[in-house]
Amino acid sequence: MRKVILVLVLSLAVVFSVSARTNEGAFTKGSSLVGANFGMKAFVVPHFGLSYEYCILSGFYSSGRGSLGVGAYVGTTFGSLHAFNARVTLHNQFNNMDFYLGMLHGVNVLYTKEVVTHFPGNPHLGIPAEDKVITPASWNPHYGFDFFLGWRWAFNENWGMNVELSPLPIPWFSQPLVSVGANFKF
Repeated sequence: MRKVILVLVLSLAVVFSVSARTNEGAFTKGSSLVGANFGMKAFVVPHFGLSYEYCILSGFYSSGRGSLGVGAYVGTTFGSLHAFNARVTLHNQFNNMDFYLGMLHGVNVLYTKEVVTHFPGNPHLGIPAEDKVITPASWNPHYGFDFFLGWRWAFNENWGMNVELSPLPIPWFSQPLVSVGANFKF
């Protein structure tokens, strides 16, 4: 499945790079980028994430196409995992396309449901049936970390779409394995 997705992403990148003619949507110093992505964590759990980046440095590499962004990431699996992370990305831009890699650091909160066991009791001995909570529900904060690869294509100066891959298949990490989304640059 991963190979199919990777081939699809690379094919789209080639198609869009051939059609790219302008430098629309360039992520340059002083600009901000807001994104919303939807993906699957471990291919079974839906994951939604919001990100914000501010470009603090641009125009590096020998080509002058590099930029560095810092910001925040908030994600949820709609119930069990919530991520609150700082985000750092390194961009390399080609016309209206942007390839980037980055990492997240912060706090993830894992919610565990309570575990209840039913004890049937014994009516002959006068012991009533009861349900006992073996493990109570709890919020468990832990260190959140992840790294990712991404591709962004700008439709115009402000709007674009992106695909992000997080190659570490560990369910309690911050990001989904594969996510797609939209972004807005201002």
